[in-house]
Amino acid sequence: MKNAGNSLRQELAQRVGNFCLDKALFDCDAVITGCSGGPDSVALLLLLSDILKDSGKNIRLYAIHINHNLRPGDCDRDAELTARFCESIGVPLKTVSFDVEKYAEDNKLSEETAGRMLRYEAFDSYAQDLRESEGFTEVRIAVAHHRNDVAETMMMNLIRGAGLEGLVTPRARTGNIIRPLLCCSKSELVGMLEEEGISYAVDMTNLESDTTRNVWRNVLFPEMEKRTGLKPSDSLNRTYSLIEEDLDYLSGEAEKAYETCLVVLGRNDPPGIRALDCKKTMELAPAIRSRVIRKLWLDTFGNLTDYEVTNLRNCAELISRNRVGGEVVIPMPFSRKAYRYGDIFCFSREESARDCSRAIASDMGLLTSDGPVSVDIPVPEVFGEKGEIAVKIPHTDLYIYIYLFENKGDLEYNNFSWFCPIELARDGNLALVNLSADPRSRVFKKAGAVGSKKVTRLFTDLKIPESAREGILFAARKNEDKILWIPGAGHAEGFTSPLSRERFGQHGETKAEGILKITLKRRQDGN
Repeated sequence: MKNAGNSLRQELAQRVGNFCLDKALFDCDAVITGCSGGPDSVALLLLLSDILKDSGKNIRLYAIHINHNLRPGDCDRDAELTARFCESIGVPLKTVSFDVEKYAEDNKLSEETAGRMLRYEAFDSYAQDLRESEGFTEVRIAVAHHRNDVAETMMMNLIRGAGLEGLVTPRARTGNIIRPLLCCSKSELVGMLEEEGISYAVDMTNLESDTTRNVWRNVLFPEMEKRTGLKPSDSLNRTYSLIEEDLDYLSGEAEKAYETCLVVLGRNDPPGIRALDCKKTMELAPAIRSRVIRKLWLDTFGNLTDYEVTNLRNCAELISRNRVGGEVVIPMPFSRKAYRYGDIFCFSREESARDCSRAIASDMGLLTSDGPVSVDIPVPEVFGEKGEIAVKIPHTDLYIYIYLFENKGDLEYNNFSWFCPIELARDGNLALVNLSADPRSRVFKKAGAVGSKKVTRLFTDLKIPESAREGILFAARKNEDKILWIPGAGHAEGFTSPLSRERFGQHGETKAEGILKITLKRRQDGN
């Protein structure tokens, strides 16, 4: 390898360094560079090594090589070449091997898609490992897209039919993925390596014209240059720069609109689920509305991978409906779901989207579980907090705390505490349950109300999403159909507030030998 005094290497390092500074690509603790051994990734790793050494910043540089095992013999040679190069410039290398062909077959994917998915999974896994082992806060992953890739991708997306996002891609930064070489051409990178005497691997499949990208690269662009006298990559990159400014403006306006339309479901259960207010979202101009929906997907799942125009159109149609009957769930990529209930729209990882409905029920003041609950409520043997009994509620992060009090003195009240006569629990028949565990037809008569309602009718009247109803927690005696308390909704026996305690006493019910205080909450000690 020649010394770093070569002018082309210096010129490219300065240009790439300025580009990264302008795009804030190095606001991080460490950079992982994907290195296949090909000219693009070898050039990227070389330039980043030069730039970070001279930056004065303590940014650590790592490399990762992914062996796809698709080209027997060649792929092993590429791995060896990458290892030698990384050792020569003092960059730590991690090598990962995948059977891409089998993964593609098992998951009914193209080998190109399967390789991309496994590659980025490996990048993310390595970044997480470094955060945990080295204590890094921000780890970014550098990939070797350059100006020629911009031109090819732009034309491929244009022919498919794309908006600004499809034409201004790839971008300098997408999440934790950075692309420092978007200011360089392929010929410049190859020229630098040849002048430096640095070996690199050549993937002969790139010279074949059996894929869409290779057709543009090897057939269409050369013919366009021949007929126009212009290099398509130069012209398309100028167009990219112009429309990038328009996209940045629209994206800025969409960010503002997103904050206006944003609703966080499950506010009492951080981090909550991000959702959109449908009415506010429909007031937006179409160009902003579509970006707000895409932003919600990005915030929910961390990337826009395979979220296509058809998916966006389906989501916009669901949001635009004046009214929806109950819950509406539509399929999205990767088995995800789009969900609407009332004027709330969000995305879910769950098949039934129950995470969304549970969050809505939580915001109504109710407590739900993700599965069957049947927890006996025992009577402590000792009065006061010294006799506290704490029981974990399955399929939740909640505990039920039970105290025994004499019926006197000041008591503390909250929405999830219930005071009931000890007699209700003496025989061991009092329990905290939900319909998932006990689907019998129970009834609830709220204290002071004239009549009772079947619990199914009550949940309908309260407008609780149907898929959340079977998880709602309530207290009842196991051998009776009467619901005694629905946390957050009301009680039939005992009391939950100073006013209901006064009414409880007025009915001559203060003769109870003791009062149970039953509280549902997250455990404070972290156990």
